[in-house]
Amino acid sequence: MSVETRTNKHIRATWDRFNGSGQMSTVTIDEVKNFAEQRGLVIESVEEVEFGSNPRIKAIQLKTDLGTALYPRKKLNEIEIYNHNIEPNQNYANFWKSVDWFSPPYITNGAISDAINNAGINAREHSHWNKRGLQSRFEPHLSSIYTLGNIIPITVQTLTESEAISKHLPIIKESILAFYSGMKVVAVAALIPIIEDILGSIIGEDSSGLDIMTKVNKSIDLACDGVTKLHINHSDWIPPEYIENSVLKVMNTKIFTLETIRYWLLNSFYEKTDNYDKHSGFNRHFFAHAKSDIWQNEHNFFRAMGLIQALAFIECFAVAESKVSIFPPEPDERAESFRLEVFACMNTQLFKKRILNQLQIDNNLPFNPTASDDGWLLRASKLSEKMNLEIIPNLRDKGWQCHSFTDPVKEGEYITVKASKGDREIKISLLYTCATGNDIYKELVKSCDFILYQGAYYHQESYAFGVMASVLPLNAWITPD
Repeated sequence: MSVETRTNKHIRATWDRFNGSGQMSTVTIDEVKNFAEQRGLVIESVEEVEFGSNPRIKAIQLKTDLGTALYPRKKLNEIEIYNHNIEPNQNYANFWKSVDWFSPPYITNGAISDAINNAGINAREHSHWNKRGLQSRFEPHLSSIYTLGNIIPITVQTLTESEAISKHLPIIKESILAFYSGMKVVAVAALIPIIEDILGSIIGEDSSGLDIMTKVNKSIDLACDGVTKLHINHSDWIPPEYIENSVLKVMNTKIFTLETIRYWLLNSFYEKTDNYDKHSGFNRHFFAHAKSDIWQNEHNFFRAMGLIQALAFIECFAVAESKVSIFPPEPDERAESFRLEVFACMNTQLFKKRILNQLQIDNNLPFNPTASDDGWLLRASKLSEKMNLEIIPNLRDKGWQCHSFTDPVKEGEYITVKASKGDREIKISLLYTCATGNDIYKELVKSCDFILYQGAYYHQESYAFGVMASVLPLNAWITPD
């Protein structure tokens, strides 16, 4: 606090006089004023006020020519809501540690609760779960926390006001467009390197030469100081026990959020590779030193966006006169314009996949896998579509009863079905392409009467060498009577 030492002594003496005698809950403002004046303080005003967040605490505010003091009416052990919340608060903090994330700013409590519930997790009973199991269960639901309805307006409206982040907006927006164009890992890779610069910008000129852990702690310490000033109505002095970190984490949700962000940055994102054991792989060192590709996880895009939003939240309180709001904005024309751009990328990506898929089938060309997409889901859906819309209807029309349906098999990329008619039974397999390994053909011939494939005839004698079953293109197959 900013009060001079000699003033602090007199202000503390006033507090000790009434708190030590157990009179703070009943003392009048006139009694406080008279005692302070006797100590030589020049009093500007004395009034009853409230401070804090959860709960609001009654206090006497003493304003002097050298500073303002708050004298809480109740001792900490007398504040029922605070004492009741200590254990649940710690449990909730431990929950975020367990799922390897932090309490998300800019997200409503309802949206957070829905995501946790949809993941099938009871946050209060998280300790009964294996941590990696919790992390893998929670991770897919990050996308329901950081939705486009959240990402777009905060990116183009809130982050624009950030001194530390706005300079990175071009790459952030391009990463969003890349992600929704299918280049998911590239999008994550583009966002990770800017985090350290943002932390340094929040600290300011003093950041040069600081190691990353110090940058994390210093930026969040600055933010916590900013929140604390708001918490105590910008007063200069309050009994120190009321602003201890452990107390503020319970009484102020902003401090709680900041401390969960601090813990995650120090113990997950910047954790040393030898000690890192989290499910997501979202770790700066694994990315920077290319020791592993575990960070190449599409869910980490939502982690990256959430982390950037968290840094904006830190800046809001750490940087004097910051223009960043702590509230999610109402979408404006900038958000609508960017939303249309994102949806255009999504739609174009869908059309591109379908057209490219058909061209590859027609020309017996291989799919070129990327870090984001091995193409299997689309190929599997194509196999299912051909089976359901062509093979099965043709069999049914010839009086065959189809059964023993299978899902598409990734190893070999095929799908099978059996059909019965009277005392006869046949089994048909459909390959994604003629250009399938000979070992797959030889495995299928053990149980299949017909081995069909999509697309045109393409060196079939080479791929299906030694296979005695009927092998031919799907569009050349005549369903048996």
